[in-house]
Amino acid sequence: MKSTTLCIHEFLNTHTQRCIHQVILLFSLNNKLDVTLNGYQLSAENHIIIINHNDLYHISDAEQVVELCIPIQQFTKTIKSFFNFYYNYKLLNSNEYLKFQILTMIQQLSKCGPIESPLLNEIITIINKEAKIVHDFTYIPSIYTENNLLNDITEFIKAHITQPLSSKDVSSTFYISAPYISILFKKYLGISFKHYITSLKIALSLADLIQTKHAIYHISEYYGFNHYSNYIHQFKYFLNMTPNEFRKSVHASQQNNIVLINNNLNRFKPQIDLITKEKPVSSNQLRIDAKQLDFKDLAKPTTIFIHIDNLMDIIQSDFNSKLSFKDLTDAYVLINNLRNLSLENLSLTGMIDFIDSLFSDYIGIAIRIKSISQFDFIESLILQFLKFKPKYVKHQHNYNFLILFDTSHLSLNDVNRLYIKIKNLNFNIKMAITIEGVINQVNSLKNAFTLLQRFNFNYHFIDIEQVQVRNLLNKKGEGFNNSMSYYDYFNKVIKASHIDPSKFVYTKLTKQCFKFYEESHPLEIADLMCHILILLERGCGVGYELIRKEKADVALMNSHGIYEPLMYIYQFIRPFIGKPISIHKNFIMLKEKEEIHLLLFNSVNHRTSPKEVLNLSLKQPILNSKITLFIQTLNREHGFIDYALPPSFNDIYIERSLLRYIEQSTIPKAEIRQFTQFKNSLDFILHHDELKYIRILPS
Repeated sequence: MKSTTLCIHEFLNTHTQRCIHQVILLFSLNNKLDVTLNGYQLSAENHIIIINHNDLYHISDAEQVVELCIPIQQFTKTIKSFFNFYYNYKLLNSNEYLKFQILTMIQQLSKCGPIESPLLNEIITIINKEAKIVHDFTYIPSIYTENNLLNDITEFIKAHITQPLSSKDVSSTFYISAPYISILFKKYLGISFKHYITSLKIALSLADLIQTKHAIYHISEYYGFNHYSNYIHQFKYFLNMTPNEFRKSVHASQQNNIVLINNNLNRFKPQIDLITKEKPVSSNQLRIDAKQLDFKDLAKPTTIFIHIDNLMDIIQSDFNSKLSFKDLTDAYVLINNLRNLSLENLSLTGMIDFIDSLFSDYIGIAIRIKSISQFDFIESLILQFLKFKPKYVKHQHNYNFLILFDTSHLSLNDVNRLYIKIKNLNFNIKMAITIEGVINQVNSLKNAFTLLQRFNFNYHFIDIEQVQVRNLLNKKGEGFNNSMSYYDYFNKVIKASHIDPSKFVYTKLTKQCFKFYEESHPLEIADLMCHILILLERGCGVGYELIRKEKADVALMNSHGIYEPLMYIYQFIRPFIGKPISIHKNFIMLKEKEEIHLLLFNSVNHRTSPKEVLNLSLKQPILNSKITLFIQTLNREHGFIDYALPPSFNDIYIERSLLRYIEQSTIPKAEIRQFTQFKNSLDFILHHDELKYIRILPS
């Protein structure tokens, strides 16, 4: 049986490879670990990364990396369904405890040599408890690169992996040439098309070798190898033994020792001693003493831009009646496409009434301008609106128009002319600009910001999730690189600009921005709250889709016009906006006169597993009197539309009456409680993927 190995790498860079015959745990002692896992680039920071059997991975620019390689026999000898599950490292809640145990093993091994450590069994037990995701089928990873065509090709391969696949099969299915297929695999995955398929077939065949007595010839035939000898050859290439030798080694009853690869650990001793100084206590208890909190964090208001590509779809449907965004602090409807916005497609009356209805609900209207002629049309429309709605001119009501100059289409000279023209108008229009086009039209990022500082735009948009925008920043800025997260890019742009953060807008947020996002599952509340906390701290703007169209969209409504959880979260944080609050990784608290507002949530880095709960206890002087509690709960049963109406129903006709019932049943749970006896503390239970808004007031 292959031994479990432990190693600390001072520096680690690998080529792209498939993890076969083992599960790998990685973490960095100095938090410098960049990994591309199944095509998705991520920065591990202080997190433990788990690489599963069958996963495709590439490690780059890593320092002081601790690597624990556990052969799959350690799992298959006790777990029959091993090949039907995988470990999602994002669910690990015991990162610090696992690091402590792994480094303790290293200390023991450096003194005693190879041993059989009970700590390994505990590590496996913990990751089984916290991170295991079970399927009804064999686990094959999905590939998520920036190229959607390649992602689709790998899904096709996954569905036909037991067939003798060739590039011709893919070419005929996707109507692309074989050389182009090779280019895609090399560019985005770093391996050849043939290597990708062969390594996956070999990895999958291990399940048959371990769990069945099928002849090796039949196994090679089942996985689409044209010749038995080819299967033997490829197997030896990837595992350094024949299939028969592998099968014998699996069933041999040998002691599984843990081997330390490098014994000279002196240069890592300070970091190891620091982490192993005190054993972390795994706790699901949180005590909140309001007297000890410092209410010096200001919850800054954020500006929200609601993307609408075709306004006609909204005006001519029942979505118009649902555009109620009173819980959003400052909101604009952003119209990206003016091609269908013409008076021959819609009456002037309909257009003006629609704009009036937005302003009446305190929603602004932002319009993306890509040409001089488009500006002339919008200027004419605004003049007609103010003519037929004179109440706005007389300041009886506020109006809120915003022009967004798209510098990917407009030259800087055009922007300057239009900027001056708007400034000279006798009515108020706010202005914004897309800065990626500005950066593209000047020599450097520094020059772009110098130019922007001469203007006084209300907002500066940057579409940081577009790969060409990040490449532009890498090329023309300093200190930008592809290992950075989208938020890192965004924050660095703000810092380099010396412009007020509240004037920056993250053009459109998608799920790809989230470190722990998985396409097969909806975003968790912990992810959304991480995003909200960043907004509350920075006060910058953000764009969302109004209606979800693509899997990765972060939207306010699903495709049936039913609110997504994000809308309810904005409802919950509304009482905190603009006020001094206390922010913790698991809660936000506001003390207002004799009332307390409390928002409870799971931390993005310390989530509860689906089987665990977080117990919270609140201690506060107000509790020494009769009190009333108003509680709203957002979770998978209350407010998560994706669990009541999964996206798979998007292409299925559903009666309106049924949709109304579903909509009415997928709102946050509300309850009210009264306490007539004195209490020293209030206790709450927070479940996995759950958020609670609690208002405490004297009865």
